[in-house]
Amino acid sequence: MNTLNLLVSSFAKKAVILALSIMSLSPAAYGKVANIEYLSAAEDIAVMSQSLVKNYFYLGENLNSSRSGQMLDEHIAKVDASLNKLKSFENQDQIEDDLMFVDMIWAEFKDTLNQDYSRDTGLLVIDMGEVLLEGSENIATVLYGSTQEASGMIDVIEQQRYLIERMAKLYIISIAGFKDFNVAKQTSNTVKTFDDGLLKIENNGYPDKVKKKVSKLRKRWDSSRSYYLKVEEGDLPRTVFFNTEMIERLLSDIFKYHK
Repeated sequence: MNTLNLLVSSFAKKAVILALSIMSLSPAAYGKVANIEYLSAAEDIAVMSQSLVKNYFYLGENLNSSRSGQMLDEHIAKVDASLNKLKSFENQDQIEDDLMFVDMIWAEFKDTLNQDYSRDTGLLVIDMGEVLLEGSENIATVLYGSTQEASGMIDVIEQQRYLIERMAKLYIISIAGFKDFNVAKQTSNTVKTFDDGLLKIENNGYPDKVKKKVSKLRKRWDSSRSYYLKVEEGDLPRTVFFNTEMIERLLSDIFKYHK
């Protein structure tokens, strides 16, 4: 196995562990989070760690280049804003080391995203996305632990946003030729986890207006779920891009209810 394969294999294993650890946050974490804005900032960075890679590859592969380029700029600005928010956290000593690391890797990641698209640069982007994910989730874990109660549904919805972006990311890097990234198995696991999270959202009590959003989310997911699972075929990149954005919007709308 060459160096590239070893690296990619290592990232794939770490990604599975990360996905499982994200979904296994304390089941007692329900209720109101005192520092919800900071927790949301950390989890937004986790979501962006996937969407940035997705949009970089879509742009590099000249697929939905106009929209993916626009979203890449928007999401870079989103990470900048989220980092600034975390830097204003009053109990800074609790997250100082992780935040310093995330700030450092983000500077390198942002610089790499501005480089010309190539296989080597693409590998760096994938790697840095996973490192940014790990760092932001470490911060989120600390923020959960610094309060007596946390909001389970907010966590579930943020995880769903992360998962749908991860599926789309795996889809486009497969198209770009990263077949060694074990995309089929990772995508299958991610789809299953998204299924479980959607059931939690559906089982939560919502007013009628929000229930309509949840119903739309279910219909869109059921109609497009199989597209993500066909990751190795890779013949519907624009459909996957569009569905990912639509599902993200619905999840964001549902999330607003909890804020």
